Amino acid sequence: MIGLTYSFILLPLVNSVFIFLIPKRRAELFRPLTIFLSLIPLGLCLYVFLNQNLKTSFYVVDEFSWISAYGIDLIIGLSGMSFLLVTLNCLLVLLSILSLNENHSFSKGFLSALMLLQASVNGVFLAGDLISLFIFFEALLIPMYFLMGIWGGENKRYATIKFILYTVFGSIFILAGTIYTGVLSYLSSGNFALDFDSLSSLSITSSQSKILFLLFTFGFLIKVPIFPLHTWLPDAHVEAPTAGSILLAGVLLKVGAYGILRVSIPFFTEGFIEYQFLIATLSVVGIIYGAVVAIVQIDIKKLIAYSSISHMGFVMLGISAGRYLSLEGAVIQMINHGITSGALFMLVGFLYERRHTRRISDFGGLKKSMPIYAGIFLFTSFASIGLPGLNGFVGEFMILMGSFPTFNLLSSIAAFGVVLAAIYMLWAYQRMFNGELTHEDNKNVLDLNSKEIVSVAPLLILMLFIGLYPSFIESYVVQDVSVIYESINNTIGLSK
Repeated sequence: MIGLTYSFILLPLVNSVFIFLIPKRRAELFRPLTIFLSLIPLGLCLYVFLNQNLKTSFYVVDEFSWISAYGIDLIIGLSGMSFLLVTLNCLLVLLSILSLNENHSFSKGFLSALMLLQASVNGVFLAGDLISLFIFFEALLIPMYFLMGIWGGENKRYATIKFILYTVFGSIFILAGTIYTGVLSYLSSGNFALDFDSLSSLSITSSQSKILFLLFTFGFLIKVPIFPLHTWLPDAHVEAPTAGSILLAGVLLKVGAYGILRVSIPFFTEGFIEYQFLIATLSVVGIIYGAVVAIVQIDIKKLIAYSSISHMGFVMLGISAGRYLSLEGAVIQMINHGITSGALFMLVGFLYERRHTRRISDFGGLKKSMPIYAGIFLFTSFASIGLPGLNGFVGEFMILMGSFPTFNLLSSIAAFGVVLAAIYMLWAYQRMFNGELTHEDNKNVLDLNSKEIVSVAPLLILMLFIGLYPSFIESYVVQDVSVIYESINNTIGLSK
């Protein structure tokens, strides 16, 4: 296993450089080679799945001594939760490339940026120390800057700058937390031991725990994003190219929640207990706010963007409740949202390539000219709103059931968000696909071709598979959730 985890970062990085160095005159090779190269990290995921037992807690598998005089090491490790997120990232990158339109297929810069983004996001999920986590957390901004700033929509400059400013602002707090933790570690042991194993045994006071929790969590919450730190997300989604939106919703939003689960709660648990009600309140506000604003949207892509705010609110509610069932549901819902939102943004991209508009009022009766597309969009909408038997139901049900004993009123209000989700998704579907073909341009719109069906099909299969067999995902997150839950329980016991 030694060296294998580095491959999840190094291979996409090497692939990015390789694609970028291909001569421009061989543009016909860009997309086929990128597809082939993106299969390799996904193949590594399959190899790990078949040959390694990852149903255990986080453990170190690769370590690089960086500043040995002060005990600073860069550590890469795997757990069941991080493996699932890395696999989701590798899958979405491959499917994003498969679904590319003609313009982006012949842009080696665009394809290279996607590979670089894959390496950075994998690094976040595999980081085994605070420095590695911060480095990769910042590194993912570079490819997203180019994807949005060069290949984005009409207001790409505004959306890109807003995205970068928000994220960098949050990173300042994460960096401050990392430095403060390093100082405390040095005073305690004589080394700047920032690896997760050392942090688990670091002795800090209650006030230090609360300060560190606020520093790290504030930075992570911007990335979730939680209300009212969410305003960068709709602009970023609308202006980003389709592949950028797929990865932004599919995995980048999970970086913040992952950081809270991996760092904020296990290591600074007293701070979590102090502020969990505040986070839960903001999460529920985000659930209702995102759903209500989604209802009134006239742009289908912006509607899905606001729905992401609502769905990630459920994830944060489950995390803030601190119950075993709610934590497990939150991790599962992170995976589920990545699958369903990725599929929805991909489908919106397919439609935009045909009609060059995303206004809901510009459609109507589309199921007559695009029956396959209409069926797939409806299936994905059902998964998004949590229809029993599909993946969305599993996570939200576990979150609400697990959160209710801790936050009775807030969980009851959050449940109303499920109703609102059905309203905005089904109403949008009705306006776009049902009724008569009211626009002449919609009569000759081509249905999905084989390439597009192949691109979205794996996500549809996963929606059904997880909905019917959620214990498969659950088995991979049990140990991670147990570590988090035990840290909360132990701290509550000590405080009593």
